[in-house]
Amino acid sequence: MVSGGTHCYITSVQAPATSEASVSGTSSSPRWKKWGLNLLGAAVSIGCLWWAAADMLSTPEKRAEIANAFRNANYWMLIPFWAALFGFYWLKAWRWRLLLKPLGDFRPLRDLIRPILIGFGYNNVLPAHLGEFVRVFVMGRKHRLPMTAVLSSVVLERVFDIFAIVAFMGLGLLFVPDVDPDIKRYGLMGAASASVLVAGAFLFVIWTDPFVRLFEAVLSRIPFLPKGLAAKLAGLLESAADGLHSLHSPGLLIGIFGSSLAQWALNGWMMYLALQSFGIHESPWVSCILLAAVAFGVTVPSTPGYVGVIQALFWLVLRQFTDDKAGVLGASIVYQFAQWVPVTVLGLYFFSRTGLKVSQVQQAAETTPDTHLAANAPPAS
Repeated sequence: MVSGGTHCYITSVQAPATSEASVSGTSSSPRWKKWGLNLLGAAVSIGCLWWAAADMLSTPEKRAEIANAFRNANYWMLIPFWAALFGFYWLKAWRWRLLLKPLGDFRPLRDLIRPILIGFGYNNVLPAHLGEFVRVFVMGRKHRLPMTAVLSSVVLERVFDIFAIVAFMGLGLLFVPDVDPDIKRYGLMGAASASVLVAGAFLFVIWTDPFVRLFEAVLSRIPFLPKGLAAKLAGLLESAADGLHSLHSPGLLIGIFGSSLAQWALNGWMMYLALQSFGIHESPWVSCILLAAVAFGVTVPSTPGYVGVIQALFWLVLRQFTDDKAGVLGASIVYQFAQWVPVTVLGLYFFSRTGLKVSQVQQAAETTPDTHLAANAPPAS
């Protein structure tokens, strides 16, 4: 779902030998902290699933409603659903190609879609969105690219994702008249916060050097910030800044923005198809609101694959428009697992073909700075 040029800047950027941050748990991060986060994620998933589905499982009549919803669903909708899923990933590879222009001229299908599927496949089985670093590691090793440079492209990718999600959320809130006032208020507050982030990213792209100098000046005036951490943050930003020089091209930026909007439109369309298959005929604008809720909602700690969280988010939004809870629950399950199964199978298969081991990825994660920046962001599906 994402998308030759000069090699001069990025090939000289190397990851520092040590880091205070780690995706898998470094020596500076106590094991209890990692296990605590995993337990918190499990508790969140169980709580969300209970809130979304407990009453539907409480009586034989309610369970029969769920069975009937699945029995009467239109599974022919999976054909356009999977076509949209393929388009989503192709667009993601195409956009990543544009973001990686400073590193070289990569082909979306031959070079990029496999690392992307590997990353999302591992996101589905590893906690804390750690699949993003697996994607970065595979891409870096296969093409002999500096890890920090590839990581910067993934972080920047997330900025464009936020732009697209906020745009569709705004359209949904604008064109759906019967939105609960609380949802509209919180949605607009979230959109405003995200817009500030996106605006900062735009300023970063346009006035890169002054932005970096300002960032370093602010860090130097924070008394409680360790100098080592400040230096690492500034170094990561400077690495990303070098890579942004190629994005000053208007044509390149238009391509990145356009592909970002197109891939998230396909994601919203997949939600719309899942709802239609269970007889919930709401406006596509409702799916825009649902898209934003799911994209931002799954960033909370949860189990891999976001089981329970997606079901809760579907019902949280759609209860404003329908009382068919069995249909909503069924649609959320189909939307989730019609992606989870093919992406996970393909991702793990492609990883097995690389000859790499998960232990190698974990070791690299412990020596690459701020790997959590790519992980803790809205996922692409």
